[in-house]
Amino acid sequence: MHQPDTDTWFMPDSLQVSALLSVLAAEFGVAATPEYSATVVYADSFDWRLFRQGYILHCHNQAWTLYHGDSGEITVQQGGPELNRSCFARDFPPGVLREVLAPLLAVRCLLPMATVTLIGHQIRLLNRDEKTVARVVFEEQRLATAQPVFRMLRLFGIRGYDQALHTVRRILEENGVTQPASPLIGFVEGCKGEGRQPLDYSSKFTMELHAGYTARQAMVRIYRQLLTAINQNIPGVIEDFDSEFLHDLRVAIRRTRSGLSLVKNVLPTPVVESFKKDFGILGSITGPTRDLDVYLLEQDDYLARLPTTLQPALHAFFEGLALRRQAAHKKMVRALQSKKSKAILSAWKHYLTSDDQEPASAAEVDIGHLSGRIIFRRFKRVMKDGKALDAATPDAEVHRLRIQCKKLRYAIEFFSSLYPVEEIALLVRQLKKLQDILGAFNDLSVQQEMLHRSLEGLRAGSHRNLEQAAALGGLMQSLFQQQQELRGHFAEAFAMFSDPQNEALFNRLFRNRQEPS
Repeated sequence: MHQPDTDTWFMPDSLQVSALLSVLAAEFGVAATPEYSATVVYADSFDWRLFRQGYILHCHNQAWTLYHGDSGEITVQQGGPELNRSCFARDFPPGVLREVLAPLLAVRCLLPMATVTLIGHQIRLLNRDEKTVARVVFEEQRLATAQPVFRMLRLFGIRGYDQALHTVRRILEENGVTQPASPLIGFVEGCKGEGRQPLDYSSKFTMELHAGYTARQAMVRIYRQLLTAINQNIPGVIEDFDSEFLHDLRVAIRRTRSGLSLVKNVLPTPVVESFKKDFGILGSITGPTRDLDVYLLEQDDYLARLPTTLQPALHAFFEGLALRRQAAHKKMVRALQSKKSKAILSAWKHYLTSDDQEPASAAEVDIGHLSGRIIFRRFKRVMKDGKALDAATPDAEVHRLRIQCKKLRYAIEFFSSLYPVEEIALLVRQLKKLQDILGAFNDLSVQQEMLHRSLEGLRAGSHRNLEQAAALGGLMQSLFQQQQELRGHFAEAFAMFSDPQNEALFNRLFRNRQEPS
């Protein structure tokens, strides 16, 4: 994303800055600024939410700088928290930087990604009228984790002085400054020194498969990628940086377990049944903490639903949830670090990387044929269950449809690379709308159950408990009303999903791709 008026090159080892300045001084007036020096910490979310949007963020103590793109254009400079371990957008003082970071990061925290020492100074090149016609920045970037020192020169043009810019470029070339450099090299190499690489993690599942793969080859690749995601997220779950580590861990576990159920007869039955049970254990270990995370993330929304007179009682309720969450997290960490959990993941890795080729009836089937059967079967189940729902359907049955939609979504994600990108994207968009409504409906149902249990657990006679009971009751009523509204929205979303054109597309993509009987 270089700006057209910006150039960056490596300085040759043999070229001294003073020598180059002497040559430039023969053509221009030279005005130097004082040398600067700072050790900066580059920060981003674990899944690179800033970098994906073209931003680079670093801090020097409590001074933060946000750059847009690799042009080096400064977007915001502002004070903020010290990045000792992690911090959130909400930890920044009100201002432009927090306004930019908050929607990009959402619930994710900032983590230190790389530490780099910057040493340099800026030169202004002047014409005969002593007007600045170009700027040259000499900078060294030293990594905290490695020996290389990157000596760089950056040239910034000034609007209206194109001829001066061409002259500077000619002088640089004549003096051996010809090797292009990325202004982000210190950031990128610093990340590598910390075992990271920009864009090395995303919560979005993507997998490139080829129609020539056997079902076993395809599923082993999928399971390996999911195992990588599990292992990437466990340290963040243990450190408790932010709630998304646990969310992504659970999704990877759930996708693995769903794959074992959805794609039958590709691995030996004893292997499938054993690991389905094992991943069920991992899911149950992580469930209670995630449930409490969901409630705590809804705190602001819950408070906004109540009149101000009832909000203090709800604050006390959330303080209790936070304490329960601390205890649940400690218990979960012990379980994740136990020999049992480590043995499960170790055994699964060993199986996926071994040459074990135990027979299974569908192991050698072409994945292009098998995937169509799997996806179309899940689609038919969603259609059947969805058509059976009406305004009086119990919450439990709505939840079952949600699970069926989730299985369909996983199946499409697993095999999406085997089908046309645009058509798959259309189907996923329609399915996601339906899932969003079903997910919100289920969340509201679970939240009401939790609030009802909390209400039943309050002892009578206390003024504080009386106020909390009033707050919980009011909140339950609000959640119930929203849930009833979603029933109508579900009917609209399902009508769109089951539209004849959508159904025809499922038939064409998946039913017609199935292996001939």
